[in-house]
Amino acid sequence: MKMPKKTALRMIPYGIYVLTAESDAGTAAATVNWVTQTAFAPPQVVVGVKADSGAHAIIKETGKFALNMLGKDHGGVAFTFFKSLEREGDSIGGEPLESSPAGVPLLVKGGKQGQTTSFRC
Repeated sequence: MKMPKKTALRMIPYGIYVLTAESDAGTAAATVNWVTQTAFAPPQVVVGVKADSGAHAIIKETGKFALNMLGKDHGGVAFTFFKSLEREGDSIGGEPLESSPAGVPLLVKGGKQGQTTSFRC
Protein backbone atom coordinates (compact mmCIF):
# COMPACT_ATOMS: atom_id res chain seq x y z
CA MET A 1 0.00 0.00 0.00
CA LYS A 2 1.40 3.37 -1.02
CA MET A 3 1.61 5.97 1.75
CA PRO A 4 0.62 9.54 0.83
CA LYS A 5 3.61 11.87 0.64
CA LYS A 6 2.28 14.22 3.33
CA THR A 7 1.91 11.34 5.79
CA ALA A 8 5.38 10.03 4.98
CA LEU A 9 6.95 13.47 5.47
CA ARG A 10 5.31 13.79 8.88
CA MET A 11 7.12 10.63 9.97
CA ILE A 12 10.58 12.23 9.63
CA PRO A 13 11.82 12.74 13.21
CA TYR A 14 13.20 16.09 14.22
CA GLY A 15 13.69 18.18 17.32
CA ILE A 16 13.04 21.76 18.25
CA TYR A 17 15.85 23.81 19.77
CA VAL A 18 16.47 27.37 20.84
CA LEU A 19 19.90 28.54 19.69
CA THR A 20 21.41 31.23 21.93
CA ALA A 21 24.49 33.35 21.27
CA GLU A 22 25.99 36.55 22.61
CA SER A 23 28.58 39.17 21.71
CA ASP A 24 29.28 42.75 22.72
CA ALA A 25 26.66 43.74 20.12
CA GLY A 26 23.87 41.84 21.89
CA THR A 27 22.16 38.54 22.60
CA ALA A 28 20.31 36.38 20.10
CA ALA A 29 17.86 33.55 20.68
CA ALA A 30 16.26 31.75 17.73
CA THR A 31 14.15 28.65 17.27
CA VAL A 32 15.88 26.14 15.00
CA ASN A 33 14.84 22.66 13.91
CA TRP A 34 17.61 21.58 11.55
CA VAL A 35 20.34 20.04 13.71
CA THR A 36 22.29 16.90 12.98
CA GLN A 37 25.25 15.19 14.60
CA THR A 38 28.23 14.79 12.28
CA ALA A 39 30.90 13.21 14.51
CA PHE A 40 31.53 11.65 17.92
CA ALA A 41 35.25 12.39 18.26
CA PRO A 42 35.42 15.25 18.51
CA PRO A 43 31.68 15.77 19.05
CA GLN A 44 30.31 17.91 16.21
CA VAL A 45 26.91 19.10 15.05
CA VAL A 46 25.64 21.02 12.06
CA VAL A 47 22.90 23.60 12.60
CA GLY A 48 20.83 25.41 9.99
CA VAL A 49 20.89 29.14 10.84
CA LYS A 50 19.33 31.82 8.64
CA ALA A 51 22.22 33.73 7.05
CA ASP A 52 20.66 37.17 7.49
CA SER A 53 19.75 36.66 11.16
CA GLY A 54 21.27 38.32 14.21
CA ALA A 55 22.17 34.87 15.55
CA HIS A 56 24.21 34.11 12.42
CA ALA A 57 26.11 37.41 12.72
CA ILE A 58 26.95 36.73 16.38
CA ILE A 59 28.05 33.14 15.68
CA LYS A 60 30.23 34.32 12.82
CA GLU A 61 31.83 36.94 15.11
CA THR A 62 32.33 34.79 18.23
CA GLY A 63 32.41 31.21 16.94
CA LYS A 64 30.23 30.19 19.93
CA PHE A 65 26.60 29.35 20.54
CA ALA A 66 24.44 27.03 22.62
CA LEU A 67 21.63 24.70 21.68
CA ASN A 68 18.83 24.51 24.22
CA MET A 69 16.88 21.31 23.62
CA LEU A 70 13.14 21.53 24.07
CA GLY A 71 10.74 18.74 24.91
CA LYS A 72 7.45 18.05 23.20
CA ASP A 73 5.61 20.15 25.80
CA HIS A 74 7.71 23.27 25.10
CA GLY A 75 5.91 24.54 22.01
CA GLY A 76 5.32 27.89 23.71
CA VAL A 77 9.06 28.41 24.20
CA ALA A 78 9.76 27.53 20.57
CA PHE A 79 7.05 29.94 19.39
CA THR A 80 8.53 32.75 21.53
CA PHE A 81 11.80 32.69 19.59
CA PHE A 82 10.36 32.68 16.07
CA LYS A 83 10.91 36.45 16.14
CA SER A 84 13.82 38.69 17.18
CA LEU A 85 13.77 39.77 20.82
CA GLU A 86 15.94 42.00 22.96
CA ARG A 87 17.57 40.75 26.13
CA GLU A 88 16.01 42.27 29.26
CA GLY A 89 18.44 41.87 32.17
CA ASP A 90 18.74 38.15 32.87
CA SER A 91 16.00 37.07 30.48
CA ILE A 92 14.97 37.12 26.84
CA GLY A 93 11.40 36.69 25.69
CA GLY A 94 10.41 36.18 29.32
CA GLU A 95 12.69 33.12 29.61
CA PRO A 96 15.45 33.31 32.24
CA LEU A 97 19.06 33.09 31.06
CA GLU A 98 22.27 32.04 32.75
CA SER A 99 25.81 32.22 31.43
CA SER A 100 27.78 29.06 30.73
CA PRO A 101 31.42 28.89 31.89
CA ALA A 102 32.37 29.77 28.29
CA GLY A 103 30.20 32.91 28.41
CA VAL A 104 27.42 31.62 26.18
CA PRO A 105 23.86 32.35 27.33
CA LEU A 106 21.73 29.31 28.19
CA LEU A 107 18.02 29.08 28.87
CA VAL A 108 17.68 28.22 32.55
CA LYS A 109 16.79 24.59 33.20
CA GLY A 110 13.37 24.49 34.78
CA GLY A 111 12.74 28.03 33.52
CA LYS A 112 9.31 29.35 32.68
CA GLN A 113 8.33 26.16 30.85
CA GLY A 114 11.00 23.74 32.12
CA GLN A 115 13.58 23.35 29.32
CA THR A 116 15.28 19.99 29.22
CA THR A 117 19.00 20.57 28.61
CA SER A 118 21.55 22.79 26.87
CA PHE A 119 25.00 22.37 25.41
CA ARG A 120 27.61 24.81 24.14
CA CYS A 121 28.94 24.55 20.60
